[in-house]
Amino acid sequence: MASAQASTIVALATLGRVRELETADVLAASSSDAAQTVIDLELQHGQALFGFVRRQGLSDSEAEDAVQEVLLRVWRELRAGNDLENPRAWAYRAIYRLAIDQHRLRRRLLELSGKLRRTVTTPSEADTDERAAVWAEVDRLPPRQRQVLYLRYRSDLPFEAIASVLGITPSAARSHAAQAMAVLRRRLSTEDRE
Repeated sequence: MASAQASTIVALATLGRVRELETADVLAASSSDAAQTVIDLELQHGQALFGFVRRQGLSDSEAEDAVQEVLLRVWRELRAGNDLENPRAWAYRAIYRLAIDQHRLRRRLLELSGKLRRTVTTPSEADTDERAAVWAEVDRLPPRQRQVLYLRYRSDLPFEAIASVLGITPSAARSHAAQAMAVLRRRLSTEDRE
């Protein structure tokens, strides 16, 4: 029981950091279904959402902001009386769209900075272990294949949920996964031989 209370307090504290929500409002709403759904979503899938959006190319701080924004949006939708049939899939779709928006913003800023003759560089990390090497290869895949693999194997979503998140059919999600796995097998077996 104490562990559940501690988890709820942590979730409330995180939810309280969300823009436009005051801690008192969060505490007052903590007994509502909307707040409980958001708390459960964060506790059960918060790290997976964060990891998904990080793999979409956002920095840690951008990813944290995106997760908080999605939790806020879920909370608002539920408080407005909208029924979210699958809050997890809804959250993944929303965070995917936020990542795309962030990339568009970044691209516009880069174009502007180029006009101002400034260069913007992003630091890269050296991957050392085997798992990081595999995910580095995944990162080299075309965007759709990369997204499907990440949602399938890192976020453990079924193909039906992946289809919902990405706006494609389940069979297209399966096809992208199969194509990506074939490319990875080929690339990784080539590296092993060298």
